[in-house]
Amino acid sequence: MKANGFPEYDTPTKHGKNVVVFGGGNVAMDAVRTAKRLGAERAVIAYRRTEDEMPARKAELHHAKAEGVEVMPLVSPLEFVAGEDGNVCAVRVQKMELGAPDDSGRRRPVPIEGAIEEIPCDVAISAIGTNANPFAKLIGGMELNKWGYIEADENGQTSNPKIWAGGDIVTGAATVILAMGAGKKAAAAMTAALTGKGE
Repeated sequence: MKANGFPEYDTPTKHGKNVVVFGGGNVAMDAVRTAKRLGAERAVIAYRRTEDEMPARKAELHHAKAEGVEVMPLVSPLEFVAGEDGNVCAVRVQKMELGAPDDSGRRRPVPIEGAIEEIPCDVAISAIGTNANPFAKLIGGMELNKWGYIEADENGQTSNPKIWAGGDIVTGAATVILAMGAGKKAAAAMTAALTGKGE
């Protein structure tokens, strides 16, 4: 998409030298490993629990560390700090310790009072959990479930006859391949609706 031609083309990719990724899942691992491969001198994955509690595949963590990714356990983001140019220059994190188990059985991270640290960075990425993007509610005219995800049939048709949806905004967190399949089904259903061949 000619991102290498920025600013002549408006599809830039930011290649940071000092990258912090918050999260412990596979998306966080993808982000931090990609940052490292794009030339980051320091790529850190910061997680509020320990490595043992990370939900990412163990192989992902192993390979990330082998590539030079630094793991910073037991920290939770508090604030992204802007430099004079308005870009992020650091992140403030709260140091944590593991307390009693939560409803899932994992030990709950508890803040250590007064233990706040600032980590310098030029890119900070949040890969913490998944929630429905609020755009669905803003668009309106579609039925949403109690978590804010769009209700759609097996072909992606929503309660609004002019809108189809698929992927995580319908299913919640899932795989790219399922989202791609939903997109193909929705495209076929839209084509049928527009051409009148689906009736």
